[in-house]
Amino acid sequence: MQDQHYRGLVAEWYDDWLKEVTADKVFYSGFFHGFQGQVLELACGTGRLLIPVAESGVTIHGLDSSQHMLDVIWRKVADLNIEAIELYNQPMEEFSLPTQYDAIFVGSGSFQLLTSPESTLHSLECIQEHLTDGGFFLTDIFIPWDDIIAQRRDSYHVTRDVGRSNGQRSIVLERFEIDLSKQVKHGAYRYEFYKDKHLSECITDDLSIRWYWKDEFLNRICRSGSIDRVVTV
Repeated sequence: MQDQHYRGLVAEWYDDWLKEVTADKVFYSGFFHGFQGQVLELACGTGRLLIPVAESGVTIHGLDSSQHMLDVIWRKVADLNIEAIELYNQPMEEFSLPTQYDAIFVGSGSFQLLTSPESTLHSLECIQEHLTDGGFFLTDIFIPWDDIIAQRRDSYHVTRDVGRSNGQRSIVLERFEIDLSKQVKHGAYRYEFYKDKHLSECITDDLSIRWYWKDEFLNRICRSGSIDRVVTV
């Protein structure tokens, strides 16, 4: 489950692994610049996107299935002049909140963590229930072309290798196989954590994603009858 994957040291090092990834932060903070309505980010994680949007003055709430990731957000905002952030520890495929929103978004391809048609439909239904009249849903999706072409990788290979100023280091390794019929990439991950050049902890876990062709994704939303306005990037 997603909440079991993004916990502990995985949550603590998440921002370090993605510190060089800035395009999505620039896009979403720019997209919502000056937005006057209320925004909800699903699968908000450690607030990589939520906090820059909030810092621009937008009223934004966040939802994530991992309390560990939400705890990282609270530590960040404690030192920032950001008001009115609400965070909810619920899964994006089944959530119930007291607010309706003028925009709901899922960034960083996180909607693709929902690998079954049932979970996708449930999430879209929840999104519709929480949108105001005229509200819209925004998400980005991607296709792992290189992995699809390779079909599988039986041995681990390094995908991230980052260090901290205190000498700590983390290496992320991945192996995977592709299920073309279901459009799912099944990944197996190994997270290594080092102190003073010695391996101090190692975590292994599985995580899958489903990819969508753009027209397929839009047709799925239309067939669900759940959302009137959607923006994909």
